[in-house]
Amino acid sequence: MPGKSALTLEVTGIKETLNNFKNIFNDVDTSPIVLEALSIIGKEVEGKAKDILQEKIYSAPQRGDYVRTGLLRARTTSDKAINQRGEVSVTVRSKQEYAAYIEYGTSRMKPRAFLLPAAVGKADEALKILMRALTNFLELKSK
Repeated sequence: MPGKSALTLEVTGIKETLNNFKNIFNDVDTSPIVLEALSIIGKEVEGKAKDILQEKIYSAPQRGDYVRTGLLRARTTSDKAINQRGEVSVTVRSKQEYAAYIEYGTSRMKPRAFLLPAAVGKADEALKILMRALTNFLELKSK
């Protein structure tokens, strides 16, 4: 039985950087500057995932009586959340129930991953976006 496919973006260095800032500034996680940066990162990865879907799924020759509806692409989304401990995360996922089959494959179908390659492809950009946000955060704190 398929589950919803979700990917939490965790780029090496971001967690450590945020923890270092958190030791100095308790409100770094909930800063509007950082939250906006995380939203931008989520949207960047979401866009890349949709581009990959377009290339891998929707641009491939159609087989048999299968009808492409575009639901997988349309239902791929990103959102940020703050948990009860105040930790912030960005999740990029597809709300389409068969997304896990596409991402990981089945015994009859090879995987056509779109979430993981999107996250990996945007990792460097995500780190740059977050570092700019943290720099802006520090500039505001020093005033």
